[in-house]
Amino acid sequence: MAKTQLTFKKKETAKRKQLKKQEKVERREQNKTNNNKGKSLEEMFAYVDEFGNISDTPPAQPYKFKEEDLLRPQDMEEEFLHGKVSYYNETGNYGFIRDNLSRETVYFNDKLAGMQLSLNQQVRYKYTRTKQGNQITEVELVK
Repeated sequence: MAKTQLTFKKKETAKRKQLKKQEKVERREQNKTNNNKGKSLEEMFAYVDEFGNISDTPPAQPYKFKEEDLLRPQDMEEEFLHGKVSYYNETGNYGFIRDNLSRETVYFNDKLAGMQLSLNQQVRYKYTRTKQGNQITEVELVK
């Protein structure tokens, strides 16, 4: 008669598999008892008040819209920023303006500026963000 081939390692792996199976069944049962599905629609609602706070309860009185709430805001005329030409390449006719307050740099070239600028000149400017970075749209010399 042949001896069984069950070794200690095989017995331990079988025990571990059985334990994992049992834990999985227990987790499944726990998830079934703590299931949040099937809530009523009113329980899932969230209410936002006029200040942007979220709550579970509806507001005491509904918000009355004013005529100005429905109008789109008008574009304010952007103010000019003040800066100084911090770098200028004379052969390429381009350079950078450094903002006096934020210390950000904005690219310009003579074509964009419409005039030739020189190093350390004080300017007023407007800019836009492009894929390459900040780029001027308008420039005026400050005297």
